[in-house]
Amino acid sequence: MTEFSKKLMMPTDVAHIVIFHPDDLAHAAEWPIAWYSEPFIYPAESAAGRLVAWCTGSDGGFAVRLTNGAVTEREQKYAGPSWTFAYTVRHGRVFLDNSDALPGLEQMAKTSDNEDYWIEVENGDYAVTVTAIEWDKEPGAHDEDFDKLPNYVVQFQPRDGRVIEPARRPPDLECLTDFVATDRLSSGTGRTPAAVDYQPLYPAFVSKNVAWTGQTFETKGEAPIGTAVVADEDGDADVFDQPYIAAAELVPGAPAVVVDCRSYGGAPDEPQEYGFRVGQAVKIVAIEGQVKNGKRGPLGTTGFFRRRPKPVPADALPLVRIAPLNPTADTPVTIEQAVLREKLVTDLEEGGPLAKRLGGIASYEALKLRASDNDDALARWLLEHLPLSAGQRLQIGVLPPNARRAALDEAYRKVSSGK
Repeated sequence: MTEFSKKLMMPTDVAHIVIFHPDDLAHAAEWPIAWYSEPFIYPAESAAGRLVAWCTGSDGGFAVRLTNGAVTEREQKYAGPSWTFAYTVRHGRVFLDNSDALPGLEQMAKTSDNEDYWIEVENGDYAVTVTAIEWDKEPGAHDEDFDKLPNYVVQFQPRDGRVIEPARRPPDLECLTDFVATDRLSSGTGRTPAAVDYQPLYPAFVSKNVAWTGQTFETKGEAPIGTAVVADEDGDADVFDQPYIAAAELVPGAPAVVVDCRSYGGAPDEPQEYGFRVGQAVKIVAIEGQVKNGKRGPLGTTGFFRRRPKPVPADALPLVRIAPLNPTADTPVTIEQAVLREKLVTDLEEGGPLAKRLGGIASYEALKLRASDNDDALARWLLEHLPLSAGQRLQIGVLPPNARRAALDEAYRKVSSGK
């Protein structure tokens, strides 16, 4: 094997560096941004020898030396954490990148934009060891003409049948001699969702896009969202601090969700598009008022002898009173969670009806489902991806676990049968 050593400067604004060949990852062409860092994706791609990726711990420019030789004595003296990855070279070369050129829905560059970042490597199965170097710890490292050490050394060595366990995610390899490499998964924010205050009246709207808890949705032109708050002198309304109620219908007893606005915008002379994050599920008790331009008031009335509420004007929003959902008894188990999940994964992997609906994202979603055994997560996935109306999503979502799973299985079977 001809020995090689190539040093490249790699800038990154996502704190990650990757090595790959685009032909090996063509199946990811429609996967969402940052798919490479997902713990249900990375282990599979790494184990298949299609991707090497690690986290630098920060954005910036990093010098990377790629070689099939040894770490030098100078590099070893200031070496920090390291990690060994399985990788298979199939095309005689690999590409060093900051993830911009990875295949994906939001691919930002092409490998042809940076031809210097190709490294010629003979085909074969490799153990690729990435070693972080604390280069600036070496005396003289900051002198202008000093031959600086790289931030990382990447060694390609024959795997020789060695079994290499994939990392759970791109491991953290910070350039500090005392840093400990880790692929530990985040435990999340740990924050408890804020309790819903059932005392005030909330502005409410109907949307055909309303989603289930923990998900997001957009609405455009369905309701005057901004009228719930007072606009500033430029006519802009700060909707981010105002919780709303979203539902498929605004009638007493209907299921609904508490939602927070996360974004809004749009072209001039077009309705604003608002993005919402869905919180807790509740039920509507009554419509008790209306709000327009941030001013709240009672419902109008009509009729002489028998006063009745007028419909809320199109440029205002109803104010609703909400209450917690009433607990309901569950039904016997008709389908186990594992059975339903396997049915869905098989569909997605083998080009079934759902796979056809999802297109290029189907393989990504299959990996996501296969990695989870959480019943609530499975239900949320189905509520998001099955062709359900807003009313069906909410009515099924509020069911207890066994009844919800049965209803979702029935909805999936209708999709499978083409109904």
